[in-house]
Amino acid sequence: MKRLALSLLVFAQILALSACGAPAAEPTATLEAAGPSSLELLDGSQVSTAELEQSITAIMEKADVAGMSLAIINDSEIVYQQAFGYKDRTGGTRSDIQTLFAAASFSKPVFAYLVMLLVEEGLIDLDRPLYEYLDQPLYEYPGYAGLEADPRYEQITARMALSHTTGLPNSRLFTQDGELVLMFPPGSRHSYSGEGILLLQKVVEQVTGQDLQTLAGEKIFQPLGMSRSSYSWQPEFDDNHASPHDIWGRPRGEKIQPADPDAAGSMVTTAGDYARFIVGLLSAEGQRRTTVAEMFQPQVSIDYKRMFGPDAWTTTDENQDINLSWGLGWGLFDSPYGDAFFHTGNSFGWQNYTVTYREPGTGIVMLSNSDNFESVAEEIARLAIGDAHSPYEWLGYVPYDPTAVRGTPPPDPVPVTVAPEILETYAGSYDLQSLAQFEVRFEDDRLFLQSRDGQDWERLYAETETSFFVESQLDSRFIFIVEDTGAVTGLQLVFHGIPLPLAEKVE
Repeated sequence: MKRLALSLLVFAQILALSACGAPAAEPTATLEAAGPSSLELLDGSQVSTAELEQSITAIMEKADVAGMSLAIINDSEIVYQQAFGYKDRTGGTRSDIQTLFAAASFSKPVFAYLVMLLVEEGLIDLDRPLYEYLDQPLYEYPGYAGLEADPRYEQITARMALSHTTGLPNSRLFTQDGELVLMFPPGSRHSYSGEGILLLQKVVEQVTGQDLQTLAGEKIFQPLGMSRSSYSWQPEFDDNHASPHDIWGRPRGEKIQPADPDAAGSMVTTAGDYARFIVGLLSAEGQRRTTVAEMFQPQVSIDYKRMFGPDAWTTTDENQDINLSWGLGWGLFDSPYGDAFFHTGNSFGWQNYTVTYREPGTGIVMLSNSDNFESVAEEIARLAIGDAHSPYEWLGYVPYDPTAVRGTPPPDPVPVTVAPEILETYAGSYDLQSLAQFEVRFEDDRLFLQSRDGQDWERLYAETETSFFVESQLDSRFIFIVEDTGAVTGLQLVFHGIPLPLAEKVE
């Protein structure tokens, strides 16, 4: 079932039980052989898989990480896969290596590879302005009107989108007025941008006449054997998927079920499948090898302190020693073992990390359904492959601190009764800057909400006379805006404490 609240998690992708007594995160039975009895680390030393699994179990338990899907690559081959912990603690259901996780921003490197395949075919030119591919001026498309007054958007290219140098924000939903604007001249610096990726997706789909899911399936998922990966939800995924968990270890909502392919963050996958993607890059031959090699060429140096937040605008030279940079779809750095490529993935209740050292062909893929995973990602990667060089501090990963106090989890909302004649006034259509549409229906003295055509209607429960919630997304609120005259003019979505731009009532 494509539940409303799950589609709302796309907003976060475009973005960012107590440990005591939590169930152990011991490895679970896999559906195929997990791998050898020992693994070789980057420095040539060995770690036994039994010792590694015991250590990971202890690390996840101390940090209260609900579950994790893990794959390790040695010599450009997948040598180990394992699942740890739970896909849903409420039901006590364990993960296995076929359990689906939200890829979040892991979606972007796969899309980058797709674009490079189209470059190889001559359908896309990395340095041709993107607006030239479109049938009408960019600002005439829904959601892009804010760019009409700034002709610099005509400079944006596919190379800029894949290297995050477009000047576009990560998401227009979190700009001052919710408008899409250029923050700096295109090509002048690096700043992570989901909006740049989405613009390039629009161009790709128009040039090819196919949607992202169809293209990725034909050109990447099927050729590389990624049978458990998709940019949109497939019916066969219903029986084995993880649920997101917050910092208190509580399951928060159901699985992510993306209805519409979103290059910036809608992909679902397994660690094994994503490792197959990476192996496909490492083992490319002929012209494909040249195509892939261009992805790993630095396009822009990174000279600021943190990937996100205020320090994303603070200049520093602290990453010069590792030549931290961004290529086409991947973050890059140098190490004693040669150059490496990496990517992070983060949404509410989902945290992922992957890094691969190209010359030895050693890498790791970690997918988790926990808001606590980033605190121990470095510890696990160091034990599993000997990674001591990833730019975790720049990524903003804060190491696990046993003395940190998480506080008491906020209580779940309690429904109250609101008069039917008030509820009826909220019925209608609401438009969030052409990015999302919400339909509110009044029926049998109750309110129901649908976020897009074809999705399930979900009941709205009143917390106050104007503030409502849905059962599958208890940390978000839908607040109706009511004028003094009693007229309902809009719907304010507060997503995990973050207010989004107002969705205006249109009928």
